[in-house]
Amino acid sequence: MRRTLAIAVLCFAASVGFAATGKFQPLKVKTGLWQMTQTVAWTGLPPQMAAMMRQMAPTITYKSCVKPKNLSTNPWAEGSHDQCKWTALNSTGTDMDVQATGCALGKNYGMTADVHGKIHVVDSEHGTGSMEVTLTGNGQTMHGHATYTGKWIGATCPADIN
Repeated sequence: MRRTLAIAVLCFAASVGFAATGKFQPLKVKTGLWQMTQTVAWTGLPPQMAAMMRQMAPTITYKSCVKPKNLSTNPWAEGSHDQCKWTALNSTGTDMDVQATGCALGKNYGMTADVHGKIHVVDSEHGTGSMEVTLTGNGQTMHGHATYTGKWIGATCPADIN
């Protein structure tokens, strides 16, 4: 009887585990070269940093090489120079919630970054996203809101892009 109960519990646990992993789907976008446009707005910046940010362009464009392995994390992070380690919290294939750790952003100023975002696939060649960034350290907290748009450019990536 104990053996039967143990096997039943084990099978139930395995089926729950398989069901949970079955819900996670990689993003359904083409791999290869993507062009990304990022716009960031910051609040809570100290005066000297706010002045520096006003001199920088709030919108940047970069290229990202999307590989099959990226479709389960954050496909458009490579090339962004944020050096974050991305983790997908959930993904339906068209929508993904992500979070980042270990970001270079703010490290030179003794700050840590907390990043959470949403990625939406419009179709296999177009995507959008938004990220909420909180920098904390040195008795200060700063918030950033970033929006992204991306479009697929081609199936191959130049050697100089990841």
